Amino acid sequence: MAKRKFIRQVHLWLGLFSGLVICLLCLSGAMFVFAEEFMHSYNKDYLSVDIEGERMTVDSLVAKYKSTYPDEQYFWINTYNDPTRSFDVVSGIMQEGSETPILKLTFIDPYSGEIIGEDSTSINFFFLVAHFHSELLLGEIGLWIIRVASLIFLAQLILGLVLWWPKSKNEAKSAFKPKYPASTKRMNHDFHRVYGFYACWILLISVTTGLTMSFEWVEKPVVAVFGGTPELVGENPPIADNQEGTAFKSLQFMFDRFEEAYPKNHKLTFMAIQPEAPTSQFVLIDRADRFLHLYGDNQILDRYTGTLLDKPLVPEFEENQDILEANLDIHMGTIGGWPTQILAMLVGLFGVSLPITGFFIWWNRRKKKPHSTKDKVFTN
Repeated sequence: MAKRKFIRQVHLWLGLFSGLVICLLCLSGAMFVFAEEFMHSYNKDYLSVDIEGERMTVDSLVAKYKSTYPDEQYFWINTYNDPTRSFDVVSGIMQEGSETPILKLTFIDPYSGEIIGEDSTSINFFFLVAHFHSELLLGEIGLWIIRVASLIFLAQLILGLVLWWPKSKNEAKSAFKPKYPASTKRMNHDFHRVYGFYACWILLISVTTGLTMSFEWVEKPVVAVFGGTPELVGENPPIADNQEGTAFKSLQFMFDRFEEAYPKNHKLTFMAIQPEAPTSQFVLIDRADRFLHLYGDNQILDRYTGTLLDKPLVPEFEENQDILEANLDIHMGTIGGWPTQILAMLVGLFGVSLPITGFFIWWNRRKKKPHSTKDKVFTN
């Protein structure tokens, strides 16, 4: 009993210490689950175009965009093998006195190169939600607050399972099913303890995948377990060797190969060329219904050949990236489409309730200590 009492005290004080941050963490995570669907709905008038002759080359579209918006920071262009789909560019508008750009999503008619729509509203809203979720909009300080709170939340979930574990057959009867009808106090207790048991398993997955993105010491074993190369975690990817006097292949050349290889309703994302890797083109191949989330098949192309970079460790690096993208997919609940997204959102909202219901359990115990045997069973 002394050990159980100690665990309960640790569970209590960790919860009181981190409860508010955990509520905000779970709420912002639940809000972000359907970000992609909301953004598509918000921009539905810009997603389709009429087929009029031949599409302009990807290189021409990028060049025209950069000349039209020379003051913007170009991040990437999403191209699609659906001939009725518009292309879109994600860019940033730098503000004086701020290190964080205002994001902009620009939709382009690939046949004419004309701008058919812009969106800075939904993309920045969910950008803020994502950064609130990861760092509370407080930079490095907020990042560490979230990291510590996540570690505490993981410990809380494990300690909660230990406290939930029935000590007798009689307790087991109420451990899996809430009592009905019941008082408000009992309903609050059952909501925290019984429903918390069922939600706990998904929350454990969510917290673990979140910690994988936060700490290399978590990321490395996760990568190793799923067949990756932990030694490459945190390292820069290989790049193509410089070949003086050799011209780069066009983006259109790479896009044509993509169209030949993939069925309709896929996208190819061309990332902006990085100064530290001018000879390599980083691309991402994914479903066409996700223009913002960087999930899918990560590849490094040799700009001199327009094909996959053939160098040691390139496949291993790409495999690591794919594992991390899958980890993000699981964390977001998008791994199984709408069913898992709905489940992730509901469990995230339930996570908001856990510190609240736990607080009221503690508050009610402070007001009145149990006297009867029935009350003692109730408080376990």
